[in-house]
Amino acid sequence: MTTNTISMIPTRERGWRMGLGNMLAKELAGWYRTRRWWIQCLLWLVILNGGGIDLNIRGDQTVAQAGGSFLAMAGFALSIAAISMAQDSILGEKHSGTAAWVLSKPLRRPAFVLAKLIAIGLGILVTGIVLPGAVAYFQLTHFGLQGLTPLGFAGAMGLVALNTLFYLTLALMLATLFNGRGPVLGISLGILISGLMILFFPKTPGLLLAILPWRLVMPLGQGPLAGYLALGAPLPTLTPIIATILWCLLFTGVAIWRFRREEF
Repeated sequence: MTTNTISMIPTRERGWRMGLGNMLAKELAGWYRTRRWWIQCLLWLVILNGGGIDLNIRGDQTVAQAGGSFLAMAGFALSIAAISMAQDSILGEKHSGTAAWVLSKPLRRPAFVLAKLIAIGLGILVTGIVLPGAVAYFQLTHFGLQGLTPLGFAGAMGLVALNTLFYLTLALMLATLFNGRGPVLGISLGILISGLMILFFPKTPGLLLAILPWRLVMPLGQGPLAGYLALGAPLPTLTPIIATILWCLLFTGVAIWRFRREEF
């Protein structure tokens, strides 16, 4: 479904929010008025719940290890999906000319960027975090994982969502700074994969672990922070969480600032 097939309605927003409702409705329609939403649901259930938990438990992992694998796999796979969707949502419309067309309507550029961010974020949240997370909780409790509580596991999935939001906003920002997919994918995936490489380099400076989201879901340092929340244990540090939130705000602000200066 393309932008020029959507029937626009008169907008009542003013200022930077002008056109946000229409644009967000168009973006959400791409998720929930097509087969995309249930295809995404099935995809993540197979990858995360089937591969991340069921196959690992049937293999040689304990239930606790399978739970950790689920969190790490969710953090990694959903981040790749967020990067891909974010860069395509901006660059795809810039290259096809639909961005210039829709911005000729009563739509402010901050609203354009925010509509993309909100729609992709909600889409991934529902299909890749809430649904697989709920199924994973029942899987892990069914297989006998002790100490797991609904509130604690919801907090753990919240850190998965925050980790995904970091890469979503990063890719969105990079897509406004560059006109090619190479730099956007290269930088975003480079940061993501560097978190995995740290597993093989235990002497990584602690500053990187503190200011980047790697510790949220990856088994680095004393273990993933999401694992502490899932089991109701006190967090050893809040610094990576606070830093990740600040990064997300910074990336979003830069994306809006740069897109307002884009020439079409």
